[in-house]
Amino acid sequence: MPTSPAAVVRESAGRPELHLSRPLVDRLVTTAATVHAAGLKSFGLLVADPDAPRFPFTATDVVFFDPARNRRNAEWARPAFEAQGSYFRAHEDAGFVADPAEQLAVHRRLESCGLEPVALFHVHRRQPANFSLIDFRLHNPAYPWHLIISLRDAGAPVVQPFAVCKDLDADVDISPRDWLEGSELSYRGPEVTPMRLVVDTVVDTVADTPHDTRHAAPVPAGLARG
Repeated sequence: MPTSPAAVVRESAGRPELHLSRPLVDRLVTTAATVHAAGLKSFGLLVADPDAPRFPFTATDVVFFDPARNRRNAEWARPAFEAQGSYFRAHEDAGFVADPAEQLAVHRRLESCGLEPVALFHVHRRQPANFSLIDFRLHNPAYPWHLIISLRDAGAPVVQPFAVCKDLDADVDISPRDWLEGSELSYRGPEVTPMRLVVDTVVDTVADTPHDTRHAAPVPAGLARG
């Protein structure tokens, strides 16, 4: 397994805190970097035991959705992404749509393990670690935060969490009728706040449970899992 690149953690003094263990951050960065090196994009769920300290602003495990099953370019999804601007027409890997069958299997697995999803994460392959306009539009308001991993410089990944306050009845969708430009640029609204990522060197007892959700979504052959 390749050594994890040293992730850059941005300091955000006075802002809300997110606590992750060092092993979890290393697993996130290593797996995302491996998928990135294979020319694919990572997307998934950060999950936690409901009894974990600081729940839900922590995570004790991660699920990577299978990057080979990304439905972003399916007939029913591609036109909506291409309507978000020239960047999304130029880059077929800009965006991720999890396979519905895989989503169902993952959530059933989490329920059986007694774990709850607390956030989404995804990788920006060319963009900085910003929370973009399209990220806000597609953010599920059930999750109070979202993690971005920028691999624009693959040798120096940047990990940045964002607190996101979005109305529960807000739309979570994009449309082929949008015809926007610049959807990859940062969302500037007050609903999104950069968080301070605190990387804990001591793993909480709850986090060190035998639950292993990493295998809920298989990585294609040839890609190492973190």
